[in-house]
Amino acid sequence: MEYFKKYAAFIILSLIVFGCSADEEPQKPLELTITNFKTSYNEVKIDWELQRPDGVIIDDLTIYRIEKNGESDFYQEKMIANLPSNETSFVDTDVPYKEEVSYSVRILYRDEREKVPTYGNEMKSETKKFIRDIIKFDRVPFQVQKDPTQPNIFHILNKDQAGSLIKYNSTKNSIEHTTTFENGFYLNNKFHIVNNNEIYIADTKGRIYRINTNSYETIDSYLALVTDNLNSFSVSGNRIYYQDDEDWCIYDTSARTSTKTGYISNSDYSEYMGNDKTLLLYCQNEQYGSMGFVGYTPANCPGFMDCSPVTYYYTPWALKPNSIDANIFSWNTDKSKCISSINGCVFNTSTLKPEIRLNDITGKHYFQFAFDAQNNIYATVQGEKKIHKFNSEYKLVEVIDTKLYPLFPLLTTDGLKVVGSYEPVSYWSFGYGNNFDFNVKCAIETF
Repeated sequence: MEYFKKYAAFIILSLIVFGCSADEEPQKPLELTITNFKTSYNEVKIDWELQRPDGVIIDDLTIYRIEKNGESDFYQEKMIANLPSNETSFVDTDVPYKEEVSYSVRILYRDEREKVPTYGNEMKSETKKFIRDIIKFDRVPFQVQKDPTQPNIFHILNKDQAGSLIKYNSTKNSIEHTTTFENGFYLNNKFHIVNNNEIYIADTKGRIYRINTNSYETIDSYLALVTDNLNSFSVSGNRIYYQDDEDWCIYDTSARTSTKTGYISNSDYSEYMGNDKTLLLYCQNEQYGSMGFVGYTPANCPGFMDCSPVTYYYTPWALKPNSIDANIFSWNTDKSKCISSINGCVFNTSTLKPEIRLNDITGKHYFQFAFDAQNNIYATVQGEKKIHKFNSEYKLVEVIDTKLYPLFPLLTTDGLKVVGSYEPVSYWSFGYGNNFDFNVKCAIETF
């Protein structure tokens, strides 16, 4: 009888133990899965799910990020957040402006499911990538100018290596055409768009290129005679007026000949305005700069050692230092106003009297400017990731944050874009570095 009781108890206990074990579900494994990855210009949102079995304790929950522009770009992994272990979402509001930005979620955990616990275990989620389509430059462009008839086309002069002229379509965010030259080091003059459909580019050795704005095909090229350097030029009909040291010269594109006029000048920038009027800028001396309108025609400047141009008017003598800079110069839409220098000096072109210095309002130095159709001014702040917007009465009405250090503002029908640099660029004045050359990587930032 005693034996039977023991046997029955054993059977019952076995049924209980094995019956319960059969009903229990096996524990799920430790898993870390990204369930949502949403990107925009300003932010990246990541959601994840952590499946944690009993006996696993999370010590650290972190977010890591890698940013790079192509495989050749230097990059390193960076921890950008350390979160509570029960968190399941993170928003990165400081997304770098790079071609590829990668994210992963990681945990460090203790595993106490075994008799001997283990510590410092790591698990990493799959990597998610945010890919941007970015137009990049290895150096700061020398000049960026909007096409006069196509508001979303910009012509960009790049001095890197052989030098190139780039046609950028802001609507498509793409480069449509590129024309290369012989040596970018000599491309030290601002180009001119003539008759709305031709670009004239001159290097310091006297080579002048005439390029179609639509196809970017070279229509013709000329070789002006220079004894020093071609420092500025303007185009009026079949005449190209140019500065060679202190000599004001003429190149006749029909006869393909160069002539010294005998007129002494030292302009650093010149531009033909129409109606036999040419704008000249002088800015070698930071303490004294000026600009004025002068009239050159075949009648008053017929040729060799025979030139008596008409002088219209110049800026006042008592300008503040660093008011005029050939490297920083922009027109408004109808060319009734222009703006120049790191101080943002605005001039009325009917008198060439200064109206305001934006630096007096903000205390900031600027890199470049752009007017919109309402005469609002967009000014890129040196050393800061900000663009200042001034209204037509020169009141600061908006501060626009950027991801890059803004350099050249691009006003398009699709909104504001900007050529910006990945590192700060510092520029003081024409006299301190009139080659305007910065070895800093750049990109076109689209908002």
